[in-house]
Amino acid sequence: MRTKRKDEEEMEKTQDLHKTNEEVEETGKYVCAAGEVKELQKGEKFPNCPKSDKPTTWRHTDHVHKTGEQVTESGQYVNEGGVHVDLKEGDTFPSCPKSGKSVTWKHSGHTHH
Repeated sequence: MRTKRKDEEEMEKTQDLHKTNEEVEETGKYVCAAGEVKELQKGEKFPNCPKSDKPTTWRHTDHVHKTGEQVTESGQYVNEGGVHVDLKEGDTFPSCPKSGKSVTWKHSGHTHH
């Protein structure tokens, strides 16, 4: 049995994106790539995007991101201090605009187009 390398463990941590038709492993609220939030139950299958009705990716709304990590999904995010920012896929999560300190960010479930 081989042991996992550190980068493999990191990959697993970021594998929080779920695709349409994968089984929901944890009941809760999920947000699709278009920013639509849906309550899903364990054992259900991830649905198509509610907006486009096409296959999409979903992530748990409680997932947190840290300053310096790459944004994998465009949308509005809120940090632990309640500061909202709009970020695009490929951006880097910033430090807190107010304090300048490293913070954690959560998807706020709101999108601005």
